Amino acid sequence: MKVTEHPMFIKAAVAAVASAVLLSGCVYRRETVPAASPTTTTVVVPPASTSVQRVYTYPEGRYQLYGSGTADSPYYWVWVPAGAVAPTPPPLPR
Repeated sequence: MKVTEHPMFIKAAVAAVASAVLLSGCVYRRETVPAASPTTTTVVVPPASTSVQRVYTYPEGRYQLYGSGTADSPYYWVWVPAGAVAPTPPPLPR
């Protein structure tokens, strides 16, 4: 009888293969697709020489534009309910 046909050799070979499979762990490969970049928003600021409409009136109230559109005083909108007096704008955060 050859060594490869011996029952102990076969058991040892099966045990070696089984332990190699168990100790190797699972291998899982998945292609990762990068997330789409968010769409960009374009903000159009009219030049200083262009007249800017500063009040938009609705039955419930109005939107009033404050600021001069510069880095020191950017534009911002304030909602003023109907029948209310427009408050003085708060100071800009620094």
